[in-house]
Amino acid sequence: MKLKLHKNQMGGAPAAQWLRRVGYTFITDRSSGQDSFVRRLGGDFYPRFHLYVQEISGTDELFFNLHLDQKKASYEGQSRHSGEYEGELVEGEVARLQSYLQPASTVSTGASTGRTSAPAPASVNTEQDVLHTLQPHKLGERAPHQEKSWWQKLFS
Repeated sequence: MKLKLHKNQMGGAPAAQWLRRVGYTFITDRSSGQDSFVRRLGGDFYPRFHLYVQEISGTDELFFNLHLDQKKASYEGQSRHSGEYEGELVEGEVARLQSYLQPASTVSTGASTGRTSAPAPASVNTEQDVLHTLQPHKLGERAPHQEKSWWQKLFS
């Protein structure tokens, strides 16, 4: 699935830095030498989200090409693998990535620094603010902890 972004939507950060912030790791394919980013879904290498970044020269636009690698290529010398380019998981990951983006209309770049500035905070309405009504949670009384000797630990 392809996602078109403007560089300002990433808070002015380079694509590699922004992707590391949202959980992706930079990798280089040993056989092709192509750079990409991955985010594993578990403790193993697969399944994982695999993302290629294409920067359009002369513009501030980026294209992310995202798919889900289900497993490593089955046959030696082959680059084909079980990848999903569409589906619920891929769409969910695109939605997750978009939740980290800043809206393009609210981002303004400084001419000299290249940094972004966030929109001005709205005035706080105390009638709608519920945080001032929260009270700290009181913990129940606990019996004091008595440390056992090594001899008592041995037979308990």
